[in-house]
Amino acid sequence: MTATMPVYRGPAADAWISKNLTAGASHALDIDVRRKQEKLSAAVRDIIATVGSGGDAGLQAIASRIGDKAPRKLVLNATALDALAGRLPQSTKDVLSAAAANIEKFGRAVVQSVKSSTVDFGEYTAGFEMRPVKRAACYIPGGRYPLPSTALMTAVTARVAGVQDVCIVSPRLCDEILYAGSLASVTEFYEIGGAQAVAAMALGTETIAAADMIVGPGNAYVTEAKRQLFGRVGIDMLAGPSEVAIIADQGANAKWIALDLLAQAEHDPDSRVYLLTDSVEMAEAVAAALPLLMAEMAGLPPYIGDVLEASAIVVLPDLQECARVSDLIAPEHLELHVKDPQGLKNSVTSYGALFMGYCATVPFGDYAAGPNHTLPTNRSARFAGGLSPLTFMRGQTWLNVKEGAAKLASTTADFAAIEGLLAHEAAARARL
Repeated sequence: MTATMPVYRGPAADAWISKNLTAGASHALDIDVRRKQEKLSAAVRDIIATVGSGGDAGLQAIASRIGDKAPRKLVLNATALDALAGRLPQSTKDVLSAAAANIEKFGRAVVQSVKSSTVDFGEYTAGFEMRPVKRAACYIPGGRYPLPSTALMTAVTARVAGVQDVCIVSPRLCDEILYAGSLASVTEFYEIGGAQAVAAMALGTETIAAADMIVGPGNAYVTEAKRQLFGRVGIDMLAGPSEVAIIADQGANAKWIALDLLAQAEHDPDSRVYLLTDSVEMAEAVAAALPLLMAEMAGLPPYIGDVLEASAIVVLPDLQECARVSDLIAPEHLELHVKDPQGLKNSVTSYGALFMGYCATVPFGDYAAGPNHTLPTNRSARFAGGLSPLTFMRGQTWLNVKEGAAKLASTTADFAAIEGLLAHEAAARARL
């Protein structure tokens, strides 16, 4: 693993931006990719249909067909929880508990920032309030690494939102995930993964009660199942490969930046990492540090070199141009390694989560700082935000109309007449 990141400056930087980020950039899928996506979509449709018609038997049939273990339900009662706590080192429990406390504290602040509203119009009053969904399913991936952090980020956040019925679904229910769930008072766990898990949570089976909302990242099958079932069930987002953009000035620490790029690159072979800087020296220092750090760290995944080669270090005229290009990337994570991060914050608008200052790093947000790590990817930060307690809540309005609300009834009837909806008009005039 000796690869490093390509550095673009001057006309090469302009060409890279034009090719990859501007409105005229070509994002058309080649025929092979399109065929793979169509094949994936068809496979997921078949899985959903099998679960929908067969329930538990359908899940068993899918597991047998692909060589998976049979789905397993686990109820974490007091006895099981005591046994679990005895198996885990105290240090592990302390770390998970500390992270859970921060996530809960931050989430409660978000909930408290949203106030119910009542408006008095004289003839009637109108109001707005937020209400949590009744049942949420938290999907925890079981791929290269166990992710108790995702169990905390999803389940604790759901509880803070007021969701009473929360379950955790994962193809790999390790003790750390179980304990993380217990910190959110989750007692219902299912060891099942893939599109079939999403289908079961959306449609319900004899064993698994259907959820109102499914949250949490997953592989391409999980994401496609969420896409196809959205509308039948609520979802948080369609998560793609992880990404980070770092804006750095000449005062930044090149080694820290290189480490942050490597940390994001180790997530997935399709991860992308970007450094935007106004300093040629910083760009060269980071590019030189990457292979040295890779050589020092045994055990990094073999695909990191490919991720770096597909990513970019871009040298731009000034930090304002870095901010502009960052908004074009609309990254999942954005780090501001600059002298005045608060000042530059006013110039960036499209990101999932922002990390400000030379000492900030995405791993702080991944684990223990408090804000959520389930974030929009693939430029969706232009129109979507990350997981929060508000994800699990529905904005609801109400009207309380007094007798003799003549002005409201008359205006409504006249408006209905403009649109030609006769029954609407009649219903309003009847109140006059």
